[in-house]
Amino acid sequence: MLVVSGGYVGVAAWWQAGSHPLTGFWDFVPSRTIDVLLVGWFFFVGSAIGSFLNVVAWRMPRGRSIRGRSHCPFCDVELGWRENWPVFGWIVLGGRCRHCRLPISPRYPIVETVVGLSVLMIAMSGAYRDATHLPYWPQRFGRVTALWMPKLNHDSLATILYHVMAIGCLWALALVRFDSTRLPRVLVGWCFALVALPMLVYPTFAVIPWGVVSPADWEASGEYLNAAMRVLTGLAIGVLLARILARTLCPGADPKWKPLSEPTGQLIDLSMMLSLVGILIGWQATIPVTAVAVLLTAALPTGWLNRTEPLARWSVALPIAVTFQLACWKTLHEAAWWPSVGTAPVVTLAWAAGLMLFAGSLLRKPTDTIPEPVADPAEPG
Repeated sequence: MLVVSGGYVGVAAWWQAGSHPLTGFWDFVPSRTIDVLLVGWFFFVGSAIGSFLNVVAWRMPRGRSIRGRSHCPFCDVELGWRENWPVFGWIVLGGRCRHCRLPISPRYPIVETVVGLSVLMIAMSGAYRDATHLPYWPQRFGRVTALWMPKLNHDSLATILYHVMAIGCLWALALVRFDSTRLPRVLVGWCFALVALPMLVYPTFAVIPWGVVSPADWEASGEYLNAAMRVLTGLAIGVLLARILARTLCPGADPKWKPLSEPTGQLIDLSMMLSLVGILIGWQATIPVTAVAVLLTAALPTGWLNRTEPLARWSVALPIAVTFQLACWKTLHEAAWWPSVGTAPVVTLAWAAGLMLFAGSLLRKPTDTIPEPVADPAEPG
């Protein structure tokens, strides 16, 4: 890692010095070193969140407290801080408990890595541009120069932190649902509280208006009614899209949510996840993001994930699609082919129609039976 980091700093500083004759190599070394430190810090924070979410996904569905230190489920020895180090702790241990030498599932470093990359993408996309990767965001600091450095106003920093928290909530739901387990009510309640309530209190988090059109100089700051409508329309689009995908992801579910059989429980969980996305990014972008998640699900190999249930695979594809939406929001907002505020209605209808027509064929199950989830061989750290 040190070699790669040092190589990046040296090559980037050398390349920039050659393109700017008024500055030298050493002028660029500090700013490029900050790049490395920020990437490392954001990934570490994200992987630490992923480590915590491993605990949440393992313990909460089993009715266990998330408090207390992690321990090996075989020898019951508590893990030390070195063994709990995200990603690298598992690598150093060689995937086995230090005490009893029984295997620790590779799922845990994989989750930590993926969540770490999600947080890294969201944070780095706005850290150097004062969050101008978001639509309708004010331009305060001018253009980015060769000596680019992180520039963040208080509202930009707060919004990025909010997005990181929201993507963490979505990953928590996804990991539980990936195990073909019902979402715990407490977890769902906390996730909605952490995503919806901050937006209602601080409407800047809404980013875009809830309607179809808006003025070019529109700002989310102080728009409390817009925030309330965002929450309501987000809930509505989540339920609507869940019903569209019900036959594919939750076959046998009752659209009226009665009786509460296993397929109907899947439909409720699907509605909760999509509603959370609708609140976070708006009903407009939720349609194409859901479609992208379907495409990712179709691309994910069933055997590699050890899951044939479409909903389990789709659950982990959804936060990946949302991560790209948050990181590239303004670019997608300005694209004529991506549904957003001001997009032609025919574009939104085309995405919705494609979702209804092709989701079933893309996510057709390879088998008629869904295997029982296999318990992971070790508790997460």
